[in-house]
Amino acid sequence: MEMNKKSGSYDVLPQKEGNANIQIDQDVIQTCEDIRGMEEGRISMVHPNNTGAQGDNAMKIMEIELAEMLDDGPAENCCTRGIEKIQNTLHKWFTKYKSCLWSSTKVLLLALFVVYFVVALKYDVNNAISLIVLTSCVILCVMYALIRDHFGDKVYRVCIRPIRRFIVQHYNIVDGELSGIVVLVLLIIWIVVDTSKNPTNMLSLVGLVTIILFCFVFSKHPSKIRWRPVIWGLVIQFCLAIIILRTQWGFDAFTYFGEEVRVFLDYTDAGTTFVFGPQYYLHRFAFKVLPIMLFLGSILALLYHVGVMQVVIGKLAWFLQFTMGSSATESMNSAGNVFLSIAEAPLMVAPYIKKMTLSELHAVATGGYATVSGSVMGAAIAFGISPSYLITASAMSAPASLAISKLFYPETEKSPSDKKSIQISIPKHQNVLDAISSGGLAAVPLCVSVATNFIVFLAILAFLNAFLSWAGGMIGYPELSFEVICSWMFMPVAFLMGVDWEDCAIVAELIGMKIVTSVLVSYDKLSLIVANRELGLTPTISPRSELIATYALCGFSHLAGIGMTLGTLVGLCPERKRDINAIVVRAMIAGNCANFMTACIAGILYQEKMAIIPVIANIIFNATAVSDNQGLTTVM
Repeated sequence: MEMNKKSGSYDVLPQKEGNANIQIDQDVIQTCEDIRGMEEGRISMVHPNNTGAQGDNAMKIMEIELAEMLDDGPAENCCTRGIEKIQNTLHKWFTKYKSCLWSSTKVLLLALFVVYFVVALKYDVNNAISLIVLTSCVILCVMYALIRDHFGDKVYRVCIRPIRRFIVQHYNIVDGELSGIVVLVLLIIWIVVDTSKNPTNMLSLVGLVTIILFCFVFSKHPSKIRWRPVIWGLVIQFCLAIIILRTQWGFDAFTYFGEEVRVFLDYTDAGTTFVFGPQYYLHRFAFKVLPIMLFLGSILALLYHVGVMQVVIGKLAWFLQFTMGSSATESMNSAGNVFLSIAEAPLMVAPYIKKMTLSELHAVATGGYATVSGSVMGAAIAFGISPSYLITASAMSAPASLAISKLFYPETEKSPSDKKSIQISIPKHQNVLDAISSGGLAAVPLCVSVATNFIVFLAILAFLNAFLSWAGGMIGYPELSFEVICSWMFMPVAFLMGVDWEDCAIVAELIGMKIVTSVLVSYDKLSLIVANRELGLTPTISPRSELIATYALCGFSHLAGIGMTLGTLVGLCPERKRDINAIVVRAMIAGNCANFMTACIAGILYQEKMAIIPVIANIIFNATAVSDNQGLTTVM
């Protein structure tokens, strides 16, 4: 051993073969003797009288400590050395042939899936429709990824760039408004001819025009309105509605997708039964609705982790920006609101909120008010609302929110993110399990908020109804209640949206309840009203009124939503607190107008033969359906 002058430690020098181990052992023994002698001297100096039992005890303790320091662990044997050698060999071999092994595994899995797919088709083609749809989607995604990764640059230079240049040169005539006007005029001509056979549908068209005029008259800057986002927002909404409500393949596709979503959400019952027991359905909201919100929170986090949500939201945002001419930030937020809540979507554009214009802030808030999150949509489906209606309404509300926002609060400044692409800001997860767990935990505050709102607002509503009944009794009208007042206030709105006149009072009550309390409170009441129709009870509404009401209620545009918006946006950017407070109420009104616009378009294109009757029996437990409806009859 030799002193290293640089590090101050001892280096072991190579020894001659044969005497190396003996020499090292002798050095260790000599070092131990030296240390022992030094410790004996130290103990005798510190404790000169410790010549008896105390000195012996101190020496024993010192020997134990020295033995622990010199202990190098268990001695090796041929068995452990052999295992380590095998492990090292396998590790080197796996590292060397890792790519080949991974490729072989993928080929083997693909071959097994092909065999399984062929056997499934041969066994029962009709039962394999879901497998065919999923396989087709996966193949398209894989082909897109391969073409993008290996031929993306070449395809862009040869095909996409010339086409995009041509479209931009010819599309931006009068800033894109002329082309939108042409398409919208053609749509209006077709709608007028089509609705002439059904005057009720024509009433929804009148309601649509009334909503646009209302937003124009009360616009923040009427002279600054750019009509391109308004026109193209209407065009996109009409196109989606025509595909879903007027084409058989579109109707069947969304009906099938909605039913599969309902079946998928029913798997939540497995976890709920394990945690709360088989009698969980006795408490429908707490143990049926709220667990679905947790489940969907985990699924959305998982889709974010694997990159699916980023692609879907990014492409949808690009489409909205290209057609409507909106900025990158408001397009991204509007696309995210199709799946995320009013408190989650702004997180994607959080780094850009500080430099947003007032119109962009208004668009961000309006997008949150005009849509519902995937978790709330799942809860509404659990109540018994048609999945097809909810999915369609949420998708149509994205362009509707941008159109109404730019009409109600036009852009008067230069947007910092105009004509630019932005990056989605999302939380990072270590792995799939962490994403699933974190997504479920992130949904807990939302569940608590929803449950709290239900308890508080329903309690306040009961007190308000009791007070109004007492006050009305003073003048001989004890039937006075909050629902009655809402029916008076919003009955004209319901009628202009195309609701059947005999159902206007009920739909108006639902609208007022949604604005004052919560969207889930109103959907809960709507589900019971629809269940009444299936059971032959009253009150109930027609399938047409059900469709329009579902679209009109599909949004967070209620008083509690104002608090959620303020808490989210102010929390992300405290220095914009004054600006956010200035636009939040106007944005809530705009969100309601966007929902009403979507409902009007659904009413314009409604056809009786394509009405969807929601399947109540598999969603709302049969044991309490009758009692719930009887309770509703008493309240209503």
